[in-house]
Amino acid sequence: MPSTRSRGRSTRLRTPASLVGPSRRQLLGAGLLAAGAPMLTGCFGLGDTDGLVLEQPGGEVPDEFADRQRVVIWSAYTAHNAEVIQANIDAFHAAQDDIYVEVQIFDSYEGVESKLSASLQARQVPDIVVFSDVVWNRFYLAEVLEPLKGYFDSSFDTDEFHERFLAEGTVKDDIWWVPFGRSTPLFYYNREIFDAVGLPDRAPETYTEWAEWGREVTGFEFQGNTVAMRAYLGGDDWYFQGSIWAFGGAYSDGLDMTLTTDASIAALEYDRKFIHEDGSGYLAADGTGDFSSGACATLLQSTGTLSGIKEAATFDFGCGFLPQEVAAGVPTGGGGLSIMKYASVERKQAAWEVIKFLSTGQASVDWTLGSGYVPCTKDAIESDEIAARSKEDPRYQVGIDQLEIAQGPDIARRYVPETIVEAQNAIQSVYSAGEDAEKVLTRMEKELEPAIDRVREKYEQRVGE
Repeated sequence: MPSTRSRGRSTRLRTPASLVGPSRRQLLGAGLLAAGAPMLTGCFGLGDTDGLVLEQPGGEVPDEFADRQRVVIWSAYTAHNAEVIQANIDAFHAAQDDIYVEVQIFDSYEGVESKLSASLQARQVPDIVVFSDVVWNRFYLAEVLEPLKGYFDSSFDTDEFHERFLAEGTVKDDIWWVPFGRSTPLFYYNREIFDAVGLPDRAPETYTEWAEWGREVTGFEFQGNTVAMRAYLGGDDWYFQGSIWAFGGAYSDGLDMTLTTDASIAALEYDRKFIHEDGSGYLAADGTGDFSSGACATLLQSTGTLSGIKEAATFDFGCGFLPQEVAAGVPTGGGGLSIMKYASVERKQAAWEVIKFLSTGQASVDWTLGSGYVPCTKDAIESDEIAARSKEDPRYQVGIDQLEIAQGPDIARRYVPETIVEAQNAIQSVYSAGEDAEKVLTRMEKELEPAIDRVREKYEQRVGE
C-alpha cells in the first residue's frame, strides 16, 4: 500500500461524554444510580422468608406442553444470541417430556437486574436468571440465590466447567452462579495499517509499546480515513479494569478502595496522555464500527465481538493478548446462570435440569459456536467443532489461550453497583475533557464512600473471612 500518511495529529472529532453514556449527575437526577441495585436489608420487604415460595412471572404455555413443569428464564441475550439459546431450548423440549422452558428476554444485564429487584418486591421470581459477572454478587448479598453445590452429582459434576470460571461463582465454599456466556477482551488490530506503517504483525507486548506505535500510526491515511491508533469506549469500564491491573493497581483491596495509589493513577494518566498529548486516541460513540470501517487501527473489544467484526471489516485484522505493563491485565466478563431461592422445590429441580442440558453435550457446543463466547464447559472446550473452528481461524483460539492469565473483577466492582457508574463518569472525564487523572480518581473514591459503607456489614457477613 502506498504511504500517504500525515504527521500531524488526527483530526477525528472527540465524542462528548454526553453522547457516549449518562453522567453520574444524570443518573442521580433520574433516580437510577441505585434503582437496579438489590436492597441489602429486609430482603426486599419479604418479611419472614423461612420456607417462602414466590409465584412465577406470568406467561403462556403452549397447549402441547400444558402438562409439563414450567421453568421461566430471565435472559439478557437479545437478537442473534436469543435465537441461539432458543434453539437449544427447543432441543431440550424435544429431548424430554417433563419440563417446559419459557425464555423471557430483557434488553441488557442491567434490564434483568432492575426488573428482578422490582419483581422480588412484588413477590414474584423467575426460576433461572442470566446475571452478568458484576451483578449476581449483589443478589447473593441480598440472600435470594439458591446454593447450587448440592445439585451436582456423578452425572453432572463441577468438573464440567472451566475451573477459573466456576471459581468466580463460588463464595463461602458453595456455588451460586455457573458460567454460561463468558468472555475476555481481545486486542484487535488492523494488519494492513500495521504493515503499511512498518509495525510487527502482532499485538504490542506492553502499554508503553502501544503508545510508541500509536505515535507512528496516528495521522495515517487508510481507506479515506485519517486514522487514530485507538478508539476508547467511555461507557464501559471493563477495559479500564484490565489496564489498571496491568499498571500494578486495582479498584479495591476487598472493599478498601485503592484508586489513588501511584499505580492506579498511572493507568488513567496513560490514557489521558495517549488521547490528549499524543493525539493517538479518541472517545468513540461506536468503537467497533470505527474499527471495522478502518477509522482506528486498534480496539479492545470482547471475544464475543470477533464474529461480527470478521463479517463487517473489509480488511485483514489480527487478534492478540491484551498488553501488559508491570503485570497481566485481562478481566473476565460476560454472564452466568443462577437459580432463585424462592422458587418452589419442584421449579428449582426442573431449573437445574435445564442448566444441566445447556451446559453439556451438543447444546454447549452450539451455544459457543453460535454466540461467539469463549467455551466454558468441558464438552465445548474439547469438542471437535470448536477445535476445527480454531484451526480454520486461529483468532478464535486467542481468547481461549488468554484465559490462563485472566481474572474476575475487583470486589468493589462486584458488590458495589455505584462503582461502575462512578468509573464510567471518571474515565469519560479523562477521555473527553482531559481532566487530571489523580484528581478524577480521588473524586471517585470520595463519591463511593457512602455506597461502600452501605454494603460493608453485609459483605463482611456473607463474604469476608
